[in-house]
Amino acid sequence: MRELFLAHVIGGRRLSRRPELTRLLRGATPDLVLDGVALLADVEGDVVVVDVGGATTDVYSATEVDPEHASREVVARTRLNRTVEGDLGMRWSAPSTVTAADDAGVAGDAALVAAAQRRADHPGLLPETPEDEATDLRIAEVAVRTAVRRHAGRFVDRDRTDGGGTDLRETALLVGSGGVLRHAGADRSRAVLRAATGEAGAGPGGWLVPAAPRLGLDASSVLAAVGLLTGGHPEVARCLVRSLADGLAT
Repeated sequence: MRELFLAHVIGGRRLSRRPELTRLLRGATPDLVLDGVALLADVEGDVVVVDVGGATTDVYSATEVDPEHASREVVARTRLNRTVEGDLGMRWSAPSTVTAADDAGVAGDAALVAAAQRRADHPGLLPETPEDEATDLRIAEVAVRTAVRRHAGRFVDRDRTDGGGTDLRETALLVGSGGVLRHAGADRSRAVLRAATGEAGAGPGGWLVPAAPRLGLDASSVLAAVGLLTGGHPEVARCLVRSLADGLAT
């Protein structure tokens, strides 16, 4: 899989004509982030990371698997999981993000629908006014809540969940990443993340979202670097992830 990625995604886009590039690359960024999330979970307990991008919103989780529930499932769940929502994002996918907001009260907001379309038409758009920033954060909130719900699945009865998701209710830490959250700062990014937790996040559908996690922001995109270091420099990676964890605690 790694060789296919390097040949067709990196090489296919002609990012480098030098054949030795594939020997220098250590992995795809999403894989490295998942490795970083796994190490963060070793320090903090169950962790969920939401990375909000222009075209997609990725959710990573590292959670302990309940052996009792696992014994009742045909396909066993794993500790590490990643989902990619191709219809949720801040620019190219902004219109479908608004459309996906089933109970967020925004799908019928004509002004927000128009603003989302403007962002898709002009993906290089940067917020220039407080109103632009507020609109971006509103779209981000919908993207985060919807992506976390899809990753989690929903409650059916005491023995089953629907959709093959990961039960996130006991998550200790929910971390945000991506440009919109980094530029928003700690307080506003936490407000966006909070919308995906507790009763507000679960909504009427019974989604198995984090119940009461600590909220944090990977303001410097440290997790990818942590994942990159885990293979050859595990002690450095652990020091870096502990530094991130200490920063999240403030």
